Amino acid sequence: MEADTTTWSPARVAALYDVGSTWLHRVHPLTKLAAVLPLSVAGFAGDTFQVPAVLLLVAVAILLASRLWMVVLKSLRLMAPMTFALFVIHGVVRPYDSEPIASWGPISINAEGLALAGTTAARLAVFVIAVTAAMTTVHPKRFATALIQRGVSHKLAYAYLAGAELLPEMRLRAAQILDAQQSRGFDTKGSLPRRLRTLFALLKPLLVSSLIAVEMRTLALESRGFARPGRRTSAVAVEDKGKLLQKALLLAVIPLVVLAILW
Repeated sequence: MEADTTTWSPARVAALYDVGSTWLHRVHPLTKLAAVLPLSVAGFAGDTFQVPAVLLLVAVAILLASRLWMVVLKSLRLMAPMTFALFVIHGVVRPYDSEPIASWGPISINAEGLALAGTTAARLAVFVIAVTAAMTTVHPKRFATALIQRGVSHKLAYAYLAGAELLPEMRLRAAQILDAQQSRGFDTKGSLPRRLRTLFALLKPLLVSSLIAVEMRTLALESRGFARPGRRTSAVAVEDKGKLLQKALLLAVIPLVVLAILW
């Protein structure tokens, strides 16, 4: 029986994770991970804008129909600066032999560059939305448990889990330290030098508290026999299913790669 993720607080998990109970949340973590690769490779099939654009529209439609509009918003936020840079580099800065469609002095906009930028942005968007959908709907604890069930070392699984929880934990601890300093009359606003003093005053207790937390977690793991060999149980139950689908998704990468090369 799978764990109920609707009761988990997002305060101490990966920043992209959203608590929910949609169909995508219920899919096995490794199935979602296996689906990212063929979907991303399929975006590179052909040298036109149509293939990645269709894949992107289908992915967005499925996510919106599944009430996962936050995934779409997060993907757009991640893609916005990259897309802008692509259009500036390929559409404006990079020179082409064809005639520009518009020009203002030394600045010119080229249709060939805009097409290349749009195709590249669509391909990257397919990859970004696939990865974002997987990360948004997979709790790190469920993913680590699924890895251990498939034979991955528990040490590697814990390294992933600790890394996924590191940034949100430090963000939460920094907010607590900042609130404590403000309650003691420490001015955190004002000029740039004052803000720099605030930053340095925040870094020292943040680093010290982080090192203490790492040491305490290490001692707790050692006291519970973390390094001992043998089979382990997990408090987070993940039903081990979807092996055939995962293999099919991974095998689908081979013809997609051939198609992307030949088309």
